[in-house]
Amino acid sequence: MSNAILEICDLSSLSRFIYMSNVIQYDQVETMRVSNSQAQENRERVIETAAAQFRDHGIEGIKAAGMTHGGFYKQFKSKDDLVVQAVTRAIEGTMADIEEQIAAVEDPLAALIQFYVSPEHRDNPAKGCSLASLAIDAARSKDPALRKTIGDLVVRYLALLTDLSQQQGCDAPRRNAITTLAEMLGAVILARAVPDSALSNEILQVAADGILPSQSD
Repeated sequence: MSNAILEICDLSSLSRFIYMSNVIQYDQVETMRVSNSQAQENRERVIETAAAQFRDHGIEGIKAAGMTHGGFYKQFKSKDDLVVQAVTRAIEGTMADIEEQIAAVEDPLAALIQFYVSPEHRDNPAKGCSLASLAIDAARSKDPALRKTIGDLVVRYLALLTDLSQQQGCDAPRRNAITTLAEMLGAVILARAVPDSALSNEILQVAADGILPSQSD
């Protein structure tokens, strides 16, 4: 075989090798892309599930949404990391629900109170306010990130309630906001705690009636 033919054969083999190398590299990139996408989907699924679990069962109700122990820790730095991220997600859901409830209503403060201090809210903690579900856990927690997250939620609530109180012409909107939040929160926690459904309903009704008239003072 001539040198020219050998060179052509070598070039042909080299071209095939380069082509196959590019295919392999492309497949590896695509596989990595799919894997990263799947990992992100898993992460989001865990956060969403944990957010509902936390609101429904408290911090100790954490479940890794069917992921293995190893897979769980690949997605998060630690259990505390997941807790903070899930609580943050739950809070965003809470605030979005509140905004929806008070949007385009004549009396947004009354609408917020009626939404919060209600049997529907009491009976659906997984879709309810994160503060009512997690305040006690946060008070016991030694994790500063979690306590800050809950503290930030209190600040957001007070800012919203202060603004709504000002719109109502309240003489002391900040004071009214603190009182309203404490009464709403306490009513829901207490109503959930008692086993007697009649008493639970009475607590909600009396609390709502007690808060609402004061908004016009």
